[in-house]
Amino acid sequence: MCLENNGVSTRNLTPANRPVSLLILEGETESVFYPLIRDKFLASTRVELWQVHSGSNINKQVLSKIFTYTYRNPEDLVRVYCCSDTDRNKLRATPLDIEYTRETVKTRSSMTNVLSVTAIMADPEIESWFFYDIDGIYRFLRAQRSQRNPEKFKNPRSLGKKDLERLFEHFGKVYVSGERAENFIMHLDILKIISQCTELREGIELIKKQANDATNHLFQAVR
Repeated sequence: MCLENNGVSTRNLTPANRPVSLLILEGETESVFYPLIRDKFLASTRVELWQVHSGSNINKQVLSKIFTYTYRNPEDLVRVYCCSDTDRNKLRATPLDIEYTRETVKTRSSMTNVLSVTAIMADPEIESWFFYDIDGIYRFLRAQRSQRNPEKFKNPRSLGKKDLERLFEHFGKVYVSGERAENFIMHLDILKIISQCTELREGIELIKKQANDATNHLFQAVR
């Protein structure tokens, strides 16, 4: 048997005792988008999606979700992924501090089953990612070819929700984030978005890579 830092064998892991990927989602639109990622690209991974809301202290909210999950599921090994966006983080009084979250988890004896804490940040916000499939957006809006200008939206990092709202308005529609955006998001080519969006692609790859790794990256070796 090969024992790693937390005394857990990384060999012969069964589907039932593989680490759980706990995705903590900030925002209503993330709660629509990430289930698609889970179902289409993480189907062989143990994934839990838990949501927090913008406002108050985001770090306290994230820590509360981690504590609640580990308290309810003491037998699970857990890898935490905080899914938010850089634009929202700049505006809040208390930004998401992933290092602070890691260090706090390390001080809690009740959280020794947490193997890692990582952030997956949309830059500048999740609506920016949608522009990687500008053709899909135009198709959803039923825009005539003569009315399309994909070159205008070729740099998603400079775009965001306001740009998406204006584009919808130009074609007589209204973009509303959250659950009401579900039909729109379902029409996007998620694979195309992943192939061009570095943050999302690397986030998915990391989740898949660590899905069968029971190495504890937070706590010192048990002696």
